[in-house]
Amino acid sequence: MKWLSNRYAYPLVALVMLASVGLQVIWLDQLFRAQQVQVKRDLDQAVANAASQSDYLSVAGGHENSENFKNFFLSPDWLQIKQAFTRLRDRQFGGSFSSQIRPDSTIVTIGIHIANDKPRASHRKIIRIYDEGETLQTITAADKRDLARMDSLVKVECLRAELDLDTYHVIYDYDSGKPESPAVWKKAQQAAYRSQQFGYNLNFFLHTYQLAVQSINGVVLYRMRYYLGSSLLMLILTGAAFFFLFKIMHSQRLYTQAQLAFTSNMTHELKTPVSVIEAALDAITRYDLVREPVKLNNYIQISQSELQRLNLMIDKVLNLDQLDNGQVSLRRELYDVQEGLASVVSSMQLRQEQTGAVITYHPASEPCFTDGDPVHLINVFYNLIDNALKYGGKNVRINISCKCGLEDIHVSFQDNGPGIPGLYQEQIFERFFRVPENADIHTVRGSGLGLHYVKQIVEKHRGSVKLQSEPGKGSTFDIILPSYHEV
Repeated sequence: MKWLSNRYAYPLVALVMLASVGLQVIWLDQLFRAQQVQVKRDLDQAVANAASQSDYLSVAGGHENSENFKNFFLSPDWLQIKQAFTRLRDRQFGGSFSSQIRPDSTIVTIGIHIANDKPRASHRKIIRIYDEGETLQTITAADKRDLARMDSLVKVECLRAELDLDTYHVIYDYDSGKPESPAVWKKAQQAAYRSQQFGYNLNFFLHTYQLAVQSINGVVLYRMRYYLGSSLLMLILTGAAFFFLFKIMHSQRLYTQAQLAFTSNMTHELKTPVSVIEAALDAITRYDLVREPVKLNNYIQISQSELQRLNLMIDKVLNLDQLDNGQVSLRRELYDVQEGLASVVSSMQLRQEQTGAVITYHPASEPCFTDGDPVHLINVFYNLIDNALKYGGKNVRINISCKCGLEDIHVSFQDNGPGIPGLYQEQIFERFFRVPENADIHTVRGSGLGLHYVKQIVEKHRGSVKLQSEPGKGSTFDIILPSYHEV
């Protein structure tokens, strides 16, 4: 699976994410188009219902108690008949409507009148049949009233269908089919929706009504709100899942690289003290240094220092999982922090001579006792001094101070080494992490466990460790441990 995870995993995850987004977009686009069609159908129905009601109201006088009369004019069948009648718009046609109430029924008469002589192109007369006593003024006034009623009924039907839209209407001359307002008609040609033309008065036929809506996208999106919300939520959840997947994959890759680097570096770290001890013992036996106490003592000190270093590294590796799981056990006792610091500084004497480093220790004027594990705390102090010697460069200066308070013990390790960039100051306490030098190549061998171990042990002692550092100005590690108080 290594080839898959390393080479194809990221492109595959990205492809799946893009495919998911693409499918969502296609689905939403199809849904949007379907909703557009549905909104137009609802508008058609709203205008048709309004036209049927307007027709009925125009002839309802005297038929208020006839339920059958009302149902007929509000039925879809009547609407089809009426629309066919309305479309007879040639100038040689005229129409009339009348109704006669009888005790047992109502007779509805629709008349179509055809002129005998075909009108000439230069002069056409509009043929209309009006009732006796009607004047053009009364008819025009009634038409305006019925038009306002029709427009009001359309708005009511739109609200009933939850069509909150900015609507307007176009009025056409019944006979010629020409719009009464060319400007409004021109605007309607760009509208997203235009209804059929409907008559709205059965007593006379002057105009037809057409509803227009410039844009229906607002209502479409409102009707899609739950689909849009769920789709957006799905995209967010999918994106978050892939983000965390990428993050986990990236962390695993870094962790794997860190483990490989740890294995390589730790192998070297373990071999180094073994090689030094082996060389020291070989020199003692080969040159019979028993007869030269000064040289013998020097080689013994070197061997002891390397053994201490080897023991520390072994402890760190053995306690690694226990530290991360919080299972490491501390053998607490009354412990003088200054005594431990002094012993570690003393053990570094040979390292100072080899590297040209200068370690200065400023103890407090009185003992600083804490309730802690001597072995682990000595390892903490050794780690911090060892890091300063390894990474501080030649002739590094290390200042160690210890201050005792009523509540806390403050131990400071300050060096004048290269410092640590702010980008890495929180990461250096992570397991296996090492500050990259050039192109992530480390010239100094290390395990990446030292500061992780330091932080874990100090926190197990209910203390804290802080770092202050600037590139080129050295680093200061401050350790705060609780002071010992008798109960």
